[in-house]
Amino acid sequence: MYLNELRIDDFGCYRNARLDNLDDSLVVIGGPQRAGKTTFMQALRQFRDGVSQSDGLPPATDEYRIDAEITHDGQEYRYVLSGHSSPSVSPISGGPEIDVNDIFGPVTERQYKNLYTISLDELRRLPPGIDDSEDLARVLLGGAYGDIAEIPDIEESFSDRAHTIGLSKGNPNTKTSQLNSPYQTIRDGIEARKEASQQVDEYRSVTENLEDKRAEQAEIDEEIARKQQTRDRLNVLKELFEPLQELETLNARLEDADLDAIDEFPTHLTDRLEHFGEEFETATVDFAEARQEFDQEATIDTTDDYYDWLLEHKTEIDTQTADRKLLAKTAEELIERGEDLETKKQDIKRKISSLHSEWDGSFAHIDEIETSTVDTARVAELASTIEELQSERSELQTSIESARTRKQKFESELEGMEEEHEETREITVPKRKPAIVAGIALAVGTGVGFAATPIAGGIVGLAVLAVGLYAIDSTVTVETTVNADPYREVKGQVTTLEGDIQAKSERLAELNDEIENKQVKLTALVTELGLPETLPASEVPGFYEQIVELDGEIAAYRAERTEWEGDKEQFATDLEEVATLLADVTDVSWTAEAPLKDVGNVLNTLESVADDLELARDVRRAERERTECIEDIDAVLTEWDEDRSVDPTTDDEEILQHIQAFNDEAERINELEDTVETRGQVETQVTTRLENESARDAFEPLREDDEPWIDVVHNTATKYADTGAIADEIRVQNTQITELKDRRDTLREACIGLKQRQDDLASEDDLQEAQAQIDEGRVEFERLGEAYAVNRIAETMVRQIHERLMENVVHSLVDDASTVFRKITQEYEGIELEGDVQDLKFRALRDEKPAHGVGELSRATAEQLFLAVRLARIRQTDVSLPVVLDDAATNFDPNHMSRVFDVIDELTATNQVFFLTCHPQCVRITASNECAAQYWSLNSGQFTRRETADTLEQQLSAD
Repeated sequence: MYLNELRIDDFGCYRNARLDNLDDSLVVIGGPQRAGKTTFMQALRQFRDGVSQSDGLPPATDEYRIDAEITHDGQEYRYVLSGHSSPSVSPISGGPEIDVNDIFGPVTERQYKNLYTISLDELRRLPPGIDDSEDLARVLLGGAYGDIAEIPDIEESFSDRAHTIGLSKGNPNTKTSQLNSPYQTIRDGIEARKEASQQVDEYRSVTENLEDKRAEQAEIDEEIARKQQTRDRLNVLKELFEPLQELETLNARLEDADLDAIDEFPTHLTDRLEHFGEEFETATVDFAEARQEFDQEATIDTTDDYYDWLLEHKTEIDTQTADRKLLAKTAEELIERGEDLETKKQDIKRKISSLHSEWDGSFAHIDEIETSTVDTARVAELASTIEELQSERSELQTSIESARTRKQKFESELEGMEEEHEETREITVPKRKPAIVAGIALAVGTGVGFAATPIAGGIVGLAVLAVGLYAIDSTVTVETTVNADPYREVKGQVTTLEGDIQAKSERLAELNDEIENKQVKLTALVTELGLPETLPASEVPGFYEQIVELDGEIAAYRAERTEWEGDKEQFATDLEEVATLLADVTDVSWTAEAPLKDVGNVLNTLESVADDLELARDVRRAERERTECIEDIDAVLTEWDEDRSVDPTTDDEEILQHIQAFNDEAERINELEDTVETRGQVETQVTTRLENESARDAFEPLREDDEPWIDVVHNTATKYADTGAIADEIRVQNTQITELKDRRDTLREACIGLKQRQDDLASEDDLQEAQAQIDEGRVEFERLGEAYAVNRIAETMVRQIHERLMENVVHSLVDDASTVFRKITQEYEGIELEGDVQDLKFRALRDEKPAHGVGELSRATAEQLFLAVRLARIRQTDVSLPVVLDDAATNFDPNHMSRVFDVIDELTATNQVFFLTCHPQCVRITASNECAAQYWSLNSGQFTRRETADTLEQQLSAD
């Protein structure tokens, strides 16, 4: 047998926990501590015989519940365990009918719990329900081997029984032997028989007289019994006389009543109709008040058309009312934004006017300036260049004037020197080398060409070259007759100043050309941008920068204005929906061109309409409630009488009349029901009294055939006028009974005397009693002797049978367990059993080394030994049942654990195995061993399917 599906409900921490599509081989269930693994094992331990009251399990909230779909002998079955009842098994797909015993076969409940559900902490210690090691041995050797382990107990029981009967030798003279008592009885009977005497004639005469007296006494007893029966009948009749009278009255009252009307009339609806009537009156008042409130408080109109319009457009009104606050807020924001935009516009206009008064704050002048085509840096650079050139020109003009003033001073000094020293001469002296002159001319011409135009550069270069060549051929005046050093020095100064003035004049001409050129460009740029032509060059960059800023502000203002216009247009569209809706019932002064002007009027009107809608809803609600009340009343009335049907068009007074008619009929029916019920109670009272056996015995003589008992009593009661007459008759019967009892007592005393005399003369009886005593002793003695012999013979036979069976059974189990133990440990050759199996003295065998007892093994090895014994025992069982292992390999190192899973893998060929663990390494080893396994995680009593061992291992590692 293996599980296909399993559901555990109301069992410890499990609430409707499910395992579906289970493999028939290895199922690994992993979960943290207290996840419910031990409870799962406890649940499967109940599979054999169910949950008993003494299992010590946590009590169920309602009742334990285990459902499973199982496969047994190729057929599918449904297994159900509810509460403390026995499990039930039923076929699913037409298989043969079976019960739990057919599935579990010879495996008992204790064997299933302690062999097939293996817990780590129960491997070495005694599991629950096992009293001692001998008891555990019985579990290990039970099942497929029958009750072989109990044979020594049977042998001992035979021995105990034989010893109890006849001790060790069966001697009847031993006083502590059970044989001694019947033996002494026989001997006493023989002695009593010898002492018996005769006098038979007198004995027989006394016996005849005693029999006559007893016959007369019997007749008196019969008469007394008849009198007592009559008295008992009268007592019952007295007790029931008044109920019978009442019953007769009730029957007369109901004689002409139509009892069928009681069943046909819906009395169960009386309270409902009364409730519906009250609701109808309340609903009618509420409806009238709601309509009156609408007529008085409606602000737009109070006509029926307006009322119908409100209810017809309630969805639109609700929608618009829900958006009312948003519309009001939007209008407020639009007005505030419009005011902000107007403020921004005036600010920009003031800036424009302050920038250039002739523009009068108009945006048009700013729009005409193409701020996007020219960078402000370019304008600033051009203006800055002009200022620098003008500054350089001013400095150069100042420098030329200074040089001219110094030159005039030096020339005055020269004139004085010439007057003092007239004797001078002039000589021609080369002042510059031609190459140097040409180089300077080329450099100056190139510079001017870069600064101005190539033509201007060429002209300047030729001019410099001409001046230089002239200087080469010029002459200087040389003093001939006097000291020429001061003169030459002053003359040189004049010459140098003349050259500087000439060069600076040339540079001044160049600057004038450059300034004029830059001024032309700046004028062209100012004209291109549309700036005022009168604007000084120094103010152009700042002015243009302010223009750029104003242009940005205007663009931002216009973008905001456009967005505001769009929002206002959208708001106008939204408000138009409201105005269109309200136009059906009132005039709204509103235009789409100026939606913000009368928005308050529209929204206030909408609010009034919404208030009117609530009033209309109250009217409709009250009208609906009244209609529902009428429908409820109609349902009750038509169930009683279809002709009394009502509807909302029926007059209120007529409806109330129908209700009153129903209530009157209900009252009449209730009176009939009370009468019938009272009659039933009286009949029950009488019938219950007559159900007493003694009462029936009292009236039995008066009953004819199967006449009802109540009729028998009623017919008898008609003979008496009242209970007083019955009481008089009872007193007469009691007097007669007393007299008869006195006569019976006299006869009884006579019989006692005769009996005593008969006993004194009963010698024949003494002989019979003596013989009976002998026979009794002999029968008991023979019985005990036979039992003693049988138990001694059985003791010997059972001992011989046990010795032969144990030799085969124990060796088979130990051999299989040795194979499993050797596979797991790979360091021990196997195990052997030292002494009797009840002692469980296993020894682990080693090749050419001393064997180890269980106490000498490590904890893990000892657990492996007992696990091997259990697994071997499971493999030898004739039936295939699920096996549960609760962390049974936790204390093993990885190698031993891996070999345990190899053994488990072999076991899955015949048994479905559930391995419960909280350790990730166990899951890892199942995967590394390539075991065909299915993986589930368990947490707080709930199962989750895991596709691979890795996912389950990660889950356990995370926990």
